[in-house]
Amino acid sequence: MTRREFTSLLAAPAAAAIAPGLHLIAHRGGVVDATRPENSPAAVRTAIEHGYWMLEVDIRRSRDGEPVLYHDNNLSKYFGTSARVEDLTWSELRGLTSKPGGTPPLHFDLLCATCGAANMRLMLDLKGQWEPAFYQQLLRIMTTHKIPQPIWSLGGPRVRPLFDGHVMVSVNRKTLQAALDSGEPVAQRYFLFELGSDLDESAIQLAVRNKVTPTAAINTFRYTMAKRDEWEGPKEDIARLRSLGLRHYQVDSRYESLFS
Repeated sequence: MTRREFTSLLAAPAAAAIAPGLHLIAHRGGVVDATRPENSPAAVRTAIEHGYWMLEVDIRRSRDGEPVLYHDNNLSKYFGTSARVEDLTWSELRGLTSKPGGTPPLHFDLLCATCGAANMRLMLDLKGQWEPAFYQQLLRIMTTHKIPQPIWSLGGPRVRPLFDGHVMVSVNRKTLQAALDSGEPVAQRYFLFELGSDLDESAIQLAVRNKVTPTAAINTFRYTMAKRDEWEGPKEDIARLRSLGLRHYQVDSRYESLFS
């Protein structure tokens, strides 16, 4: 798929059902369902249409060094092969076709071209550790396409120097407190990121007092692992966190209706 073909998939944004003042971050690359795979053009397009504030995307490196979006360790979920992104060249990857969707894996450059044009922010979930040049490649692509600020990344303080300090990185409350104790300028470096089931008033207040953005992760997998109902658990946590004034949420799109 060419950049022009991908951009042509973008419809005019629909009226957002998300309540004013809330900032939703679309987990796994957009609005994902039975017809829209994770990190796919359709998932990205729909997140833009629905008024999400940011996309969380999963980045892997192809065998020949290209940044490609995909979450799982291998390509079996959507592409019917046990190969990994890391096993294949970009030429081989773009020859694959997803089921559903009918598109190849999404290249990071194409994603950034679209997100920059749509004023969509990015959260990076880096599915590997690479040589410094690869992080610089990602940074150049984001800069070229004018990805809006702030750019966020998961992975904690170790990630920030790899991008020459040009991204905000995730910390939990313990790491945030340690950074405060050491005198770091936390408001310029970090966002607080914890599971919705763990985030509480004291952590939110710690972040807000220090001008750090508190953010809750509301992801089905985590509720399944905790043996909580995958609908009632998020519903309870979102109601509690909204009552505490929390505005930023990384969410599986199935929970979008809980933020109206």
